[in-house]
Amino acid sequence: MSSFGEKIKALRKEKGWSQDEFAAKIGVHGRHIGKYENGHTLPNSESLLQIAKALDVSIDYLLLNGQERESASSKIRDKILLQEFEVVDQMEEKDREVIKSLIDAFIKKKQMETILGKG
Repeated sequence: MSSFGEKIKALRKEKGWSQDEFAAKIGVHGRHIGKYENGHTLPNSESLLQIAKALDVSIDYLLLNGQERESASSKIRDKILLQEFEVVDQMEEKDREVIKSLIDAFIKKKQMETILGKG
């Protein structure tokens, strides 16, 4: 499987971007891209998020072997919902947990309605 550096290098080249162009898109210095691609260092979490967004892939794809190349944005069709999830993702952990609990409760409600023939 490809390493993190190999993946971002291949994806960057698919987009036709130089290292400096890619760096400008994610808000880092150009030399950082070379270090990432050569495996000398890994980006911090904020840069990793920007890399995944710029390359339109999931963070899992970049970091884990054997993962599909799909980005979260390609799975979620409702773009407003996707934007709302991005806002929620930036919230404090306790607030995210409350929102996840609400979503989980609604999903379980819909599943029960389907089982009972009310959906």
